[in-house]
Amino acid sequence: VYHIPTSAMARVALFVQDDSVACLLGTLAARGCEVLCLGASETGAPGCAIFARRAVELGFGFVALGGKAASAGAVVAGFKPDFSIFVPDGAAQPPEAFTNTECSRKFIFRAGRLLPGAPWPEFGPIFEGQAASRVVLETPGGKEEGSAVVALSAIETALTLRAKHAEAMSELLAGLLDGGELPKAALADAAPASSSGMRAPTSIALDWDDAVIERFVRAHFLPPRDAAEITDPATGEAYFIESMTQLQEFRARVLKDTRAGAGTEAAYAADTHWYSNVGGSIVKMGDSDIHMPARVADRKRPAIIPGAALGARKKLRMNEPLIGPNAERYCSAALASSWIGVEGPYVKQFEKHLARICGCNAACAVQSGTAALYGAMKALGVSDPSHLVLVPAFTCAACADAVVHAGGKPIPIDCDMESYGLSLEAVRKALESNKGVVGVVVAPCYGVPARDFLEIYNLCKERGLWLCEDACESYGASQLVVNPAGEQTKVPVGSLATLCVVSVRSEKMVGVGEGGAILGNDTTLVARAKWWCSRAPCRGVGLWRVYEHDAVGQNFRLPEMLAAVGCAAAEMLPVMIERKRAIHSWYEAGFAARKDLQGIRLQKCSPGDEPVWWITAALLPDGMSGEAVGMRLMKDYPDIEIRPGFSPLNTMAIFRSPLVGPCPNAESLYHGLVCLPSSNMLSKPDVERVCDALAHALHAVAAESS
Repeated sequence: VYHIPTSAMARVALFVQDDSVACLLGTLAARGCEVLCLGASETGAPGCAIFARRAVELGFGFVALGGKAASAGAVVAGFKPDFSIFVPDGAAQPPEAFTNTECSRKFIFRAGRLLPGAPWPEFGPIFEGQAASRVVLETPGGKEEGSAVVALSAIETALTLRAKHAEAMSELLAGLLDGGELPKAALADAAPASSSGMRAPTSIALDWDDAVIERFVRAHFLPPRDAAEITDPATGEAYFIESMTQLQEFRARVLKDTRAGAGTEAAYAADTHWYSNVGGSIVKMGDSDIHMPARVADRKRPAIIPGAALGARKKLRMNEPLIGPNAERYCSAALASSWIGVEGPYVKQFEKHLARICGCNAACAVQSGTAALYGAMKALGVSDPSHLVLVPAFTCAACADAVVHAGGKPIPIDCDMESYGLSLEAVRKALESNKGVVGVVVAPCYGVPARDFLEIYNLCKERGLWLCEDACESYGASQLVVNPAGEQTKVPVGSLATLCVVSVRSEKMVGVGEGGAILGNDTTLVARAKWWCSRAPCRGVGLWRVYEHDAVGQNFRLPEMLAAVGCAAAEMLPVMIERKRAIHSWYEAGFAARKDLQGIRLQKCSPGDEPVWWITAALLPDGMSGEAVGMRLMKDYPDIEIRPGFSPLNTMAIFRSPLVGPCPNAESLYHGLVCLPSSNMLSKPDVERVCDALAHALHAVAAESS
């Protein structure tokens, strides 16, 4: 037993080869140890990147050994460790820096049972069907100082067993540092006699019993390493098998169908987004090959995202997120904290970011922009079909959907032809003919503040109506207003409305994947929206009645991991805005320089307003069909993404009623508008290519029509 004055004084050199033992860092940190970590991962192994990041976050030193044995040895010697501990990934030998370190207290962790030919020590206990595995802390000479036994479940995989091994190592390390006597445990059942000297098989044999295959598959499951392999005897092609379901699929589809797959030419991966580039809004069905095992030959191919270029030109996308350099750091910290639910510190920080961006005093982060609209409608009192809400006809249907979900009735009305925002004239007419209107939703379009927002804002104040600003596409923009003192000033979009909502879906100005928020200056209203989006629990009744509810709400709270990504993305908003504005200016110059494009009209903003130009939208010359031009462009230029304008809500059967009239401006925009690639990743030459492609498509469609 090694005694030290106090663990707070212990200096520990920790040599690791795998991220899975990151839990040891918590044990060391809890005891106030000074720690030098050294990554000694073997060639081809996943490495210690996550371990290294966690070590640095805890204030520990980290050195990647690689081929720097001499310099690493000098670093360790200078550190003068009280303990030097090596955690191998398998049967690896200690690195020179460990072996040559002058330290009287050296230890090596061993875990599992490494059969000859086995890929890792967790393989043996699982494949042999043992009930338990063993972790040993020993000296370099092989003397056992302590050990622990971990039980194996009937569904244990190499990955889960490795996690159990790491937990047992952490307990042994804690005992070592605390100076207590370490336990020594023996396995109740030794390895089967039949396995003595046995060499581990390298792949699945077709004549094995299913029980043997099942154990082999579990013993080989240690992502991101390769899964178990099986070979088609007819073609010699190997496949990865991660589950027995995949094995059944292999038997049914591969062994009965041995035809070689056709070769592929340079193309693009299938676009699985709900909004496809070929055919408008398409509900994609589930993957029919969900259980089909992957070919081993495909293992070196990177993961394919929808629409990705496969040997073709890069995709010029409509939008892409700008996540920011801190995303991995924040996500790693969230994972390390084990708090990945709701109401965590990153959710709170993300809400602060959004409140600052939108100029509001309160924010509630939720799971989508649609959820945010729902929460806003409920907080504003929409609950009955007699509650009429004016919504833009030219916007995403979620705006009207939320009114319906809340219990009210949406009335789509027309937009202006400059900013594409809600028209003041249309609002006045709707209020005159509908006495049951309780509020108005304004949705500034494509990153441009709505031209008539201030007039509509003042009209709502006069009439005692609430005003909700759906700023999902335009937060980060600002608009010119006159303050009570009569002075002109600029305020953020979203800061003046009764409530504001934003979306942080991946393609928005701040992208997290999927999410949204309700914001406002009335903290009581925002709290009410949060209550509706938190399943409407009983208030003020104590913890023991936490499962009682006052109303039927929704569970729309944003989880911590998405908020962590959101914090990193929000930090990059200034860069996103700068790039978006540059892209729009390139389009303006490109259109002006091409005679064929000079008849196109771009969206306009009011003097003094500062749009973010989330998307650059082009209104084609009168008589030209946006659908015809957009589809022709994508056919001839498959690397370019084109999106239509919004389908007018007044034309959709789900929103039609005697209260809904024609919206000629919205219908005209839908007919003649094309949304052009506006990703922050675009370069000026990319925009030039889009301009050339648009000119070509316009000419081709015009020639076909003549």
